Amino acid sequence: MAITGAMIGFLGELSFNVTSLPAIEQAIFGVAAVLLISSIFAFLARMLRQPLIPAYVITGLIAGPLVLGLIQSRELILAFLEIGIVFLLFAAGLEISIRKIKEANLKKILTIGLIQVILIFLIVFLSRSFLNVSSAQAVYLGIILAFSSTMVDIKLLSDSGELVTLHGRLVLGILLLQDLVAIIAIALFTTGSFAVGPVIFTLIRLAIIMGIAVFMQKYVLQKAFRYAARSTELLFIASLGVLFLFIVLSYVSEISIAIGAFIAGVSLANSPFKTELESRISPIKDFFSILFFISLGMQIVFNGIQQHFVLLLFLIVGAMVFKPVILYFLFRFGGYQQKTSFQTSASLAQLSEFSLIIGILGLSLGVLTESLLSTVILATVITMSFTPYLISKKDFVYRYMATWMEGKTHLPIKENIAYHDAKKKTILLIGAHRVGSVVLNELLRKKMRDHILVMDQNPEIISALARKKVASIYGTVMSPDVLNKIDLHDLKMVISTSPDYEDNIHVLKKVKAVNPKADVVLTGARISETIDMYNAGADYVITPKVIAGEKVTSIMHSDKKILKREKKKHLEFLKEIHKVLY
Repeated sequence: MAITGAMIGFLGELSFNVTSLPAIEQAIFGVAAVLLISSIFAFLARMLRQPLIPAYVITGLIAGPLVLGLIQSRELILAFLEIGIVFLLFAAGLEISIRKIKEANLKKILTIGLIQVILIFLIVFLSRSFLNVSSAQAVYLGIILAFSSTMVDIKLLSDSGELVTLHGRLVLGILLLQDLVAIIAIALFTTGSFAVGPVIFTLIRLAIIMGIAVFMQKYVLQKAFRYAARSTELLFIASLGVLFLFIVLSYVSEISIAIGAFIAGVSLANSPFKTELESRISPIKDFFSILFFISLGMQIVFNGIQQHFVLLLFLIVGAMVFKPVILYFLFRFGGYQQKTSFQTSASLAQLSEFSLIIGILGLSLGVLTESLLSTVILATVITMSFTPYLISKKDFVYRYMATWMEGKTHLPIKENIAYHDAKKKTILLIGAHRVGSVVLNELLRKKMRDHILVMDQNPEIISALARKKVASIYGTVMSPDVLNKIDLHDLKMVISTSPDYEDNIHVLKKVKAVNPKADVVLTGARISETIDMYNAGADYVITPKVIAGEKVTSIMHSDKKILKREKKKHLEFLKEIHKVLY
């Protein structure tokens, strides 16, 4: 800490001699200095196991005009902000997959997402007198509070392997809808008024840019990138070319370049070379995202912010309480299980990078003041900083709240989605997606339909199984009443394809306590958890990644003909198991 203080003190003394340098050299010195300070704070944050975003914002606060003044130029700070936003939204657009969202029921997501945005907007607008803001400012703040962070959520859910789960796909769907609403809102705000003429012309220009993106994605980009993929450098340059093409189109159309960056990302999101593109873009995105959060810290001013203290609390509570609660009940009314609804809503408890873009836009148009923008920035940073803790601990929080929620939320929600027949069930399959669909396909192939009972927390899967006359029940093993509806005494085998360690241990204890002779097969996400489940009494534990490695090693030395044969068999098998559910 002494070294850190000495370094910052040295930079502070040096900053007084920098103003005499030419502008370009001042900029280079400023960037070098803030990156040095940010690396120190990032190391400290990592050592203390804290998220990095607050470290970067603190760097900006210290290095900016408020403290050390290493970067004095407001134009340079805003340039960093804009470039950072461009690459962040381009990367966010790359993560958007319409196919994944369709798997999570696009119609329900559209309904839930739109209702949530409208309700949050109305809450803020109707509270404008309490918050001491004008009607125009309330419009901006209502939109700002309505959105959650695509950048933060996708990063955290991807790192934890939750993007492929049901709640992960629901989060992705809500974020995509919010992003589309945000794009329209930014386009409308850019007009500077809500007069019918300018609004219509702006929407037409936006529709034209989107139309160009769809056309290029369908007829140009696929072929061009197939050729560019022969060289990783060419692929990288081509992706940047697409990014700046849409930035130019947005700029010429007098629409925020952030919108162009996002549309460019979405246009490349379904490319077969998406993974390579992301790996190439990632270093640039990381660099400019660091500068983005540092620049945010530089934007914070404390003069006048005390008069908006109530608004600051309102935005934080609104993002972390109001919004998740509204989403929780909307998902429950939509037919989703208590746990899925909680996991989805908890993941969306923060403000968005789009909130910042809209805030900066409001400042440039003279609607928001600097103190209001600083309040929005502080609320965004605080809620984003809490998100890593909330996502990593949401299952822990849920276990403590589940019983209370079960007893308090008396809602007219249809939870008895199921298909029953009168036959005795001897096999319980928990989870029928991915690994579960393979198991189910094999059981059906062996004419064991009458002996199977499937449990799943995705209502779409249960509905699909009901149409195919497969006995099924909607719910999770942690729901108090679900396992009680199943006669565990008759079971000869229980197969859980859920990678959730707590769920699996609960199933193991529950089944073995009632029926010790039943074989219990579980799924382990980590080797350490797999060993623990064996020690707890599991008869077998599926380890998908280890099994995948074993499969690869079995074919890695095969000749071309064998690989082609394996590929053909694999494709046929995938199509077969896909038919089980869809």
